[in-house]
Amino acid sequence: MKFPSVTVTGLITASCEALFEIVSDATRHPELAGSGEVMDVKWITPPPVGVGSAFQSRQCIGWYQYPTRSYVQVYNPPYQFIWLSGPGFKKPPFGQLWGFDLQPIDARSTLVSHLMRWPLMPVPEVPPFSWLMERGLNHELKNMKPTLYNLAKMANAEVIGELHVEFDWCEQSSPCGQQRRRLVQA
Repeated sequence: MKFPSVTVTGLITASCEALFEIVSDATRHPELAGSGEVMDVKWITPPPVGVGSAFQSRQCIGWYQYPTRSYVQVYNPPYQFIWLSGPGFKKPPFGQLWGFDLQPIDARSTLVSHLMRWPLMPVPEVPPFSWLMERGLNHELKNMKPTLYNLAKMANAEVIGELHVEFDWCEQSSPCGQQRRRLVQA
């Protein structure tokens, strides 16, 4: 059993603070999301934003539109913004975990990791489950790469060099599995 996820990392020529301001404002996610699936977003809970804050979005895949409800799981300005998106559960294991991890390199450049874990339940490493998860992760990857370019554009910045991709089929005993356990306990 593994926990499938994908992370896309790139160097963006903007401050960590400027990038955090964009990614942590869920109302800007329609412009940010490389998938084009996020149509509009509104905060459900009043400011200030923090762990437990909620937002609702309208998604569209092809002709099919559907709502999602998301809950902020990690809010660590200006370094991390992670939310659980899905059918309305406030904590894992149901839904998808999305987020950004920002590591300042200097005052004008930031290493940005955009992560996605789907689903938050373990998946058997045997066909057809492994094939479906691989296909799903590749679909998400195709949408996540443009997100980093959108983020750079929104910050009037650039992505420097190539994007790094990591498929992390985390085992429960791995550091990734430990992070998942911390989120479940939060």
